[in-house]
Amino acid sequence: MSIIESHDIDDVELAVQQDRPLRPGRYRVSFALDGVDYSPIILDDPVPLGRQILKAAGINDIDGHSLFVISQESDFEDVRADEPVVLRDRLAHQFIAFSTDPLYRLKLDDSRIVWGQPSIPESVLRSLAGIDDDKAVFLEARGGTDKLIEVGTQVDLTAEGVERFITAKAKTSYFFFVNGQRYETEKKKLTGAQIKAMVPGWDETHDLALEGHGDEPDRTIGDDESISLDPKHGVRRFSSVPKANFG
Repeated sequence: MSIIESHDIDDVELAVQQDRPLRPGRYRVSFALDGVDYSPIILDDPVPLGRQILKAAGINDIDGHSLFVISQESDFEDVRADEPVVLRDRLAHQFIAFSTDPLYRLKLDDSRIVWGQPSIPESVLRSLAGIDDDKAVFLEARGGTDKLIEVGTQVDLTAEGVERFITAKAKTSYFFFVNGQRYETEKKKLTGAQIKAMVPGWDETHDLALEGHGDEPDRTIGDDESISLDPKHGVRRFSSVPKANFG
């Protein structure tokens, strides 16, 4: 049996989830250094000092590191070297330390986050604040248009005014092609007239034709006909054809 799985070690996160006191013995918490790659560490005291937490993580340069405990509200709360942390009372099971300076402080919705690098990945923002997949992250622009943080990108925290992010329900987009050109919309269905209106310089002497799948023939789409863009129907491909020559 490894030390991490020993019967005399109580998992603080599990105790919090089960809403019970910590058992006597040693205590397992999660710790990350300069990122969100968490690993378990073992503490001998249910009320450790900040320096004891760092030493349990193998860090001896106490003064060269900043330690934070992440609250249930996803706030980063500073833990000084000589500050005691009552693990169970503070629901403290997740710690993160930074060896870098300066530190960047920002808000994501109601969460107060600290980061030790000049840029932060979108995936880390999402992880630190516990954001669901159905939400998107935006950089708040006071008096302007909020900027969507694209999946897989990083945010420069040194830029002027970078301090607050917000989330909103992610918008689902649907796409289709007209004459080989890709178009996107948030609407799951569009009429023939709406599709033609999205094509710059649409020739009104032409009809909109929907390409048939397999052996299905192409067919004309009327202005009032509604077409589903749901991916389960396959990619919708349209073309512009002269009215007199189609059919």
